[in-house]
Amino acid sequence: MTELVHHPILDRMIRDGGWQSLSEGTVPLLRRLIAEGDEAAIAAHTGMLRTEMRVIYDIYAQWFFDIKRYLGDQGQTDGDIDATHADIRERLAPYHRLVNSDRAAVWSDIEANVQAIAVSGSSQQRLDALDRTHELWRRLHDCEVDQLAGLFSHIVTTFGEIALREMYEGWVIGDWFTKRYRRFDVSEMDWKDASWLLTYLGFEGHHGHLSGTARDGSIDWLETDEAVTISFAPCGSGGRSVEGESRDALPALMQEPIGFPVLAEAHDFTWNKQGVCGYCAHCCILHETLPIAKFGYPVRVTEPPTFPLTGESRCSWTVYKDPRNIPEEAYRRVGARKPDASVPLGSAHAAERGDLHL
Repeated sequence: MTELVHHPILDRMIRDGGWQSLSEGTVPLLRRLIAEGDEAAIAAHTGMLRTEMRVIYDIYAQWFFDIKRYLGDQGQTDGDIDATHADIRERLAPYHRLVNSDRAAVWSDIEANVQAIAVSGSSQQRLDALDRTHELWRRLHDCEVDQLAGLFSHIVTTFGEIALREMYEGWVIGDWFTKRYRRFDVSEMDWKDASWLLTYLGFEGHHGHLSGTARDGSIDWLETDEAVTISFAPCGSGGRSVEGESRDALPALMQEPIGFPVLAEAHDFTWNKQGVCGYCAHCCILHETLPIAKFGYPVRVTEPPTFPLTGESRCSWTVYKDPRNIPEEAYRRVGARKPDASVPLGSAHAAERGDLHL
């Protein structure tokens, strides 16, 4: 049985019930609740669905702003940037009917359908509103991910692959890391609490991204004595870009006629792998390279899909229950070394650890 509880650090309601409960996306959960007719649960989890979508909607608004700010700081005019974005939308238009829509207007439609789920009515009316919400959000989310992928590709082809790291760290996720990821610093929070929150937010984020084969936010998971791993085939963002989306007749973004290039070279910010998409690279920076530099350990050990796919586009995030048990290879593959066991972890001890880059 799933319920919502207040989380003191996030200062908002979150889903409760354990990893097995959280492995079910909020969309299919709501379908069950509607069938059961539990009015209080329907209202609560409809609000949760809105939260999951809105978090990502707001993140993408900030990303579009910051990417264009980066391009402007590199000397591109507003006209140049607008023309680039228009070209990206033109390439995507055959696959995304919302690509030229006003995102705020689409969000208003989503909000209206969310409200229709929550208000009293027949089960069928509620299910219809849920289906409309689900599909509208999927279409808006996916077309925004693909526009971002196009802008990342423009940065790579214009300024070189290394510029992607510069953009992420200096413009797009650097401030986000500084403000939000201090929660996962053992100098600020006990790792037992931090690791739980890292895992929970992984589930919640991928509910919002509509990850998984059914694109309903359902997630695979595995817990061992050492770690919890969540995985998705595909994740709803970068992994879907590498795989394509049959619902929209969308090929992998790296294929013609779209042709957004993956990263051809191996970099520390791509796990020293070739074929990583520009979107997926942010997970390496946010989960691994920045935390290693600041805290002395990666907060999530990430295994991304690469193009061309040789199997399913599965990605996994692993959170270790003790950061000392994170394997040496997780550091080495991003150009770092694991700190000696005698040196304390956390930002307060960064000077004692020194530079962990190889």
